[in-house]
Amino acid sequence: KQWYQRRVRGHHQDLLDAMEFVVRSDDPEVQHGKPHPDIFWVAMGRFKSPPQGPERCLVFEDAPNGALAAWAAGMKCVMVPDPRLSDLPPCDTVLKSLTEFQPTEFGLPSF
Repeated sequence: KQWYQRRVRGHHQDLLDAMEFVVRSDDPEVQHGKPHPDIFWVAMGRFKSPPQGPERCLVFEDAPNGALAAWAAGMKCVMVPDPRLSDLPPCDTVLKSLTEFQPTEFGLPSF
């Protein structure tokens, strides 16, 4: 939780403010850590209007275990990995930066 407060909240507050909720690995409903898909299934169930299936979810990940978890959950995954990683897990799209993200490629409205 302290890492989350320092790293995530400190640098991405504007993005987090736009989110309906955040699920962390220390959530009591998350039984197994990544690469198990628990965290994404818990998140899917918390939407006010839950998606009709995991294939309707889009996950953004920077870590191989997170991308593996999204894939195992049956969700689409956009990975923005550390450029030093050479062996990447399966994912739908790999970007160098989130600024490269094209929402229309996933059936979402453009910016």
